[in-house]
Amino acid sequence: MNNKLFYKKDGTGIPLILIHGFTGSHESFETSVRYLRQYFKVITIDMIGHGKSFDKNPNNYTFERSVQLIKDILIELNIQKTNLLGYSLGGRLALHFAINSSMLINKLILCSTSPGIKDKSKRRDRQNSDSYLVNLLLDQGIGGFVNYWESLSIWEPEKKLSNKIKKNMRKIRLNQKPLGLINSLNSQGQGIQKFILKNLTKIQNKTLIFAGEKDEKYIKNSYEIQKNIKDSKVQIVPNSGHNLILENPIYIATKTKDFILKE
Repeated sequence: MNNKLFYKKDGTGIPLILIHGFTGSHESFETSVRYLRQYFKVITIDMIGHGKSFDKNPNNYTFERSVQLIKDILIELNIQKTNLLGYSLGGRLALHFAINSSMLINKLILCSTSPGIKDKSKRRDRQNSDSYLVNLLLDQGIGGFVNYWESLSIWEPEKKLSNKIKKNMRKIRLNQKPLGLINSLNSQGQGIQKFILKNLTKIQNKTLIFAGEKDEKYIKNSYEIQKNIKDSKVQIVPNSGHNLILENPIYIATKTKDFILKE
């Protein structure tokens, strides 16, 4: 990885960084980018352990280092302040970035985002489920893992999508390296992440929080986040589950554009 995250630039104007979720890549935002690049300089990244940002060293997978790697992109592109959108795991990274470096953000957009798991018993359960995923990646490789991953109930709403969309998403998942996903789970999984809800009061940025109307768990998470970020609001996304950027990308893109430019 050469101590850098892979990133791609599209469009010109006000900067907007997009951060994908677990098993995703910069390609996950392809549909959204086609719309957003008309209005912004869109920067899509591959999170550490994903896509072209593979790193075999597990010590490099902390949220703190990921925050610094995004700062490095801002420095490289001579960007003083950016808008920042994160989805799922990318949303948790965006929260860490905003807590650490609120002054580098203009507006913050969160999609299907959790502040972590407060209940110790539920956190242990998540650690166990993440360990199962790690073992699956070790035993069956990326193919067996993706087959199991796509069978989980959280992705049920994806089944209504066209075969082309589902095929593209599956291709992105199958292109991941098992060790990258293992390192990501072991360092950035919800089971291992600290519960950061109370830290969110440090975020002074105007914040838009998306949750799918079929994603009850993350609707609850979204309102918890909203209560702790002073200048924030929740937007429920119609006809959507957890994977908002796949299921309803243009809705997310248009609402994001209006939030940045008009509010």
